Amino acid sequence: MQIAIAGAGVAGLASAILLARQGHEVTVFDHIADPTPVGAGILLQPTGQAVLQRLGLLEQVLTQAAPVHSLQGHTGAWHSLDLNYAAFSPHGPAPHGLGIHRASLHGILWQAALAQGVQLRLGVAVDQFSSTKEGVYLPAVASTFFDALIIANGTRSRLRESLPIKQSFRPYPWGAFWTVLDAEDWPFPTTLMQRYRGAHVMLGVLPTGRNPLTQKTCYSIFWSLPCAELPLYLAQGMTGLSDRIEAIWPEVAACLRASPHIELAMAQYADVRMQHWHHENILVIGDAAHAMSPQLGQGANMALVDAWHAAQCLARSSHVASAWADYSQKRAAHIRYYQMASRAMTPLYQSHYPVGFLRDLGTSLTRRIPTLHRQTLLTLSGAKQGWLDTRATVEALLA
Repeated sequence: MQIAIAGAGVAGLASAILLARQGHEVTVFDHIADPTPVGAGILLQPTGQAVLQRLGLLEQVLTQAAPVHSLQGHTGAWHSLDLNYAAFSPHGPAPHGLGIHRASLHGILWQAALAQGVQLRLGVAVDQFSSTKEGVYLPAVASTFFDALIIANGTRSRLRESLPIKQSFRPYPWGAFWTVLDAEDWPFPTTLMQRYRGAHVMLGVLPTGRNPLTQKTCYSIFWSLPCAELPLYLAQGMTGLSDRIEAIWPEVAACLRASPHIELAMAQYADVRMQHWHHENILVIGDAAHAMSPQLGQGANMALVDAWHAAQCLARSSHVASAWADYSQKRAAHIRYYQMASRAMTPLYQSHYPVGFLRDLGTSLTRRIPTLHRQTLLTLSGAKQGWLDTRATVEALLA
């Protein structure tokens, strides 16, 4: 079977590897000539790690990543957020997160795709298609006809927008500055640390493993800001950013001043919702299918889970349209849960509403109630498939 994939990100490359292993002829297209991701770190949860294990790539990831054992949040002197992965398994080996530079993960997937015989076509903008029940024709690729098309080209996918599926695209008014900082002496090497000021300031430091450019231990610094203010902050450069951070986290400001040559990246987010994720021989996965606020840190993990299920559904059915319909049914509960949870949490962390105290009070009380604390940890792990899925496991999610 000939399968085209639009987008050479995490979702696109992971699905290409899995489908090529099943014997399909897979071609990945990306409009960027060099699709190496810019940006900073991502947090791989137990769900994403499980898919990487099944891909045979987890050992490589471990050489580039940093273990993250807990998430801590502070509002002034108030220690409001305290999530420790060890609470998953108080009497046995504890899972943990993995902080890794986005480019490191991309590089590992890229090399695995090449080794699997995936054809990578860069600098080719696939933004139109014509579809029949027999397959998909891509005008950008001469007369090539494919049995299936997987759309994995990100939040603002024009291919997704042209599908006859009820969908919505809602940009968030808040974004973030990201930068990567080499630091061998940061005092929290296994903790994602965050500091808040109400709901309008969130500054965090994520252990990010090995910097792919310098091969040194690095950390990702992110600062949530209204999108309207991002150009002003960018114009002020690192000096202006450091001065503003000084009042919130002096140690971070000092690290930034000591590293004047690091680069800033801006991230803007949007909420994407679809009634379902398939149409005839076409499937939508990753951020193209369900982009959301980054508050739950599930983007790359859900992309990997999407890729796993797309391959499994196609392995169970030789009829592409039936396989993709099965995928939509299989993925619905998990995707809907995290979309609802993300939408509910976002105003508590990124808004001008006076609700920061509700967030801090809620997280403080939750960790003192074992049942609620465990459900929070299960949500963090990426495994829950609904509010009532109180015994969520990674194995059940990938079954």
